Amino acid sequence: MSFKGSEKEFILSLFLLQNPGVLENALGGIKLGKMEAEVPVGRKKVDLLSVEVNLRMPVYIETQIKPSDAIHLKTILGILESVREGIVIWIARGFQRQHLEQVVTYLKKNKQKYISFHAVEIHPDAIAEVEKLNQLYKLDIWYQLKRIAEHGHPPLKQIYTYSQIPSTHSGRAFEPANYDLTRVEDVKQYLLDCLRSNVPRYLNVWKAKKHNRYSNQLSLGAGKAGVDIRLSACNQQGLASIFLHFDGNQRKLYDSLKKDIRWLQEKIHPNITANNRKIGVVFQPNPDLDVTFSKLAELVDRILKHLGQHLFGRYDTIEDTQDLQGIEINSIETMMEWVKERLPGVHPKLSELMLTEVGTEQGYRSKIEEISGFLINR
Repeated sequence: MSFKGSEKEFILSLFLLQNPGVLENALGGIKLGKMEAEVPVGRKKVDLLSVEVNLRMPVYIETQIKPSDAIHLKTILGILESVREGIVIWIARGFQRQHLEQVVTYLKKNKQKYISFHAVEIHPDAIAEVEKLNQLYKLDIWYQLKRIAEHGHPPLKQIYTYSQIPSTHSGRAFEPANYDLTRVEDVKQYLLDCLRSNVPRYLNVWKAKKHNRYSNQLSLGAGKAGVDIRLSACNQQGLASIFLHFDGNQRKLYDSLKKDIRWLQEKIHPNITANNRKIGVVFQPNPDLDVTFSKLAELVDRILKHLGQHLFGRYDTIEDTQDLQGIEINSIETMMEWVKERLPGVHPKLSELMLTEVGTEQGYRSKIEEISGFLINR
């Protein structure tokens, strides 16, 4: 996933995750199992990872809003290099012939890899809908994803395929049948899946997590850079907990929320506390893990309901609820292009901010906020 337009590509990934049949129909005959977004493969992350149920082979899906480019080609070739077998799907607005030829050339040089490659084109109407969704309040997007397919024609169309999987081959990939709830990492994955069922509009729950077997906390980004939601079904004191953690850069937001602790107690939970840049609740877990998870999910939902605009919206404090006259991300990305083209008249500090490379989506969002802040305060 590229960080320019990364929200749009993530929205497309979420649409496919929610509606796998759209991709199955485009490819014809493929049956996709459970999907997860932003899953580590080799040194990078693949936008979507699934399993082809009949062939028992992993399915790697790279989504791109714009036409194929060298950056995404490099990602596809990196996936091909990292795996020995599987189905690789590249979705884009259109494809340069040379990019497809490079993929096939690599595969032909590596006949020992049992891989099929599929190039899938996105219909312009679907792209236009993704761009509209990208303008919505982030917590409203999940329930509007269906709009991408509501134009009377398929949003996806396969335009090219190449396979070197023998017809008799069956892979070893399969979906895990059950959780081993004696393992910390399985408990956290089960909690993540419960959050996906109960609060699907919280889009970060759909991103894959690497679980540390020695930590019982599940940590999820909470919209703004430097704010996380951390949950535990049973911490070191034997209690369940949910906390918003604020780093030093979000001290202003934390102080504002702490000042209104009575409001938080009324709206979210009567025992909510605020200390050491943490706002949250601890409670006695129920012997039935599902009951505990349901309570944690309910608390997440309340946080999103009452604090969502502060975490995912366009203002930072409870007092300051007026819309900032900020800079839209699309405009900032256009300015980045101007800077790269060395157009005259760009402030040196702005040029420095725009050309700073970032390696994560959270870093990208933080960069956008920093640029926007600089422009607002000029």
